[in-house]
Amino acid sequence: VNGGAWVYSSYDPTAVGWDVSGGTSEATPLFSGIVALADQAGGHRVGNIQQALYRLYAHNAKANGIVDVNDGTDNSYQGVTGYKAVNGYDMATGVGTVDALKFVPALAKASSRG
Repeated sequence: VNGGAWVYSSYDPTAVGWDVSGGTSEATPLFSGIVALADQAGGHRVGNIQQALYRLYAHNAKANGIVDVNDGTDNSYQGVTGYKAVNGYDMATGVGTVDALKFVPALAKASSRG
């Protein structure tokens, strides 16, 4: 998730206020919310989604809401170059990103009860 989301933080009394968030700090709660929507859509917890995710990716990924990211890199840190996004699976984005409108029902259907 590219940075640029403004969030208000009050957990640290010495640093209360607005700040820009991005990366894992933003992507993880967003994806957790998408999985929670799949829980609701399926009427049960989807549990560990690893097997379902890779099945959906292998079988018509785009129709199942998995969108390949093939441009860009993850951030470099203190001179260490990040990974480059390429067609298909890569170390920068994994299987890519999701189109929640398609991914939620596909995940709910593909997952075993968790």
